[in-house]
Amino acid sequence: MFFKHSKFCITSILLLFSLIVLPAKADTPRYINAGETLTLIKKNKALTVDTMSYIECMDHRIPGSICLALEEFDKSAPSLLKDKKRTTVFYCESKNCQRAGEVYKKALAMGYENIYILKGGLPEWKNAGYEIETIKRIKRMPVVSIKINQLEKIKAEKKNILILDVRTEAMFKEGHIEGAMNIPMYMLHKSFHAIPKNRPVLVVDESGKRSFIACSFLINNGFRDVQRLFGGMAFKENKTK
Repeated sequence: MFFKHSKFCITSILLLFSLIVLPAKADTPRYINAGETLTLIKKNKALTVDTMSYIECMDHRIPGSICLALEEFDKSAPSLLKDKKRTTVFYCESKNCQRAGEVYKKALAMGYENIYILKGGLPEWKNAGYEIETIKRIKRMPVVSIKINQLEKIKAEKKNILILDVRTEAMFKEGHIEGAMNIPMYMLHKSFHAIPKNRPVLVVDESGKRSFIACSFLINNGFRDVQRLFGGMAFKENKTK
C-alpha cells in the first residue's frame, strides 16, 4: 500500500514539474488539458489569456483571464503580459480554433517562456465542469440568418443595406462581398458607432460562428434591423466553387 501511494505521489510530482519548469521550444507547441490548466492556476498562479475579441472574452471566459485578441497581441502583450517567465495558458473559443496557436507562436517569438495552449479551448474547460466567468453578458437576441442564395434578393429589397464584415483586415483584403464595410470583431466594441443605425445591417464573419454574438451586440446597442449570413464567407466560397 505504501509503495503504491509513493509511486502515485512521485508520478504527480513529476507531472507538475514538467508543466512548470521546462521552457517552451519553438518547434514543440505544448498543449495541456483543462485539469492541467487548473493545476497551473492553483499551484503556479498561471495566467490564462483569452485570444478572442473583447466582446467574446467579457461575455464568457475562464475566471480571471486577460482579454487579449490575436490581432492585438503584438501591440498589447508587452503591457498586459509583462513577466515573460510567468506561466501562461492561451485559449480560444472552440475546439478547432487556431487563434491560440497563432498567439503561442507570437509569444515565443517575443521571448515568452513558460507558455501553453489549452487543448480543446473553452469547450474543454466547460466539459470538465469548471467555472465560467461573465463580466459583461451580451443578451442573446433573435437574429434572422440568410443563406447566400438569398443575398441578391435581400440587397434588392433593402437597397441601403450595409454589409458588415467582422473578419480580420487580412481576410477582408483577400476577398469580400462587394461594398462591405470591415470592422473586425476585435474592434467592434470600439468602432460600432461608425455604423449608421438608420440602415439595415447584414453581418458576415468567417464561418458563421461569431456573427450571432456580433448581431446580438449590435441589437443591444440600438440597431433595429440586423441579420447574419448563414455559414459566413466560408459557406459563400464553397457555394461559388
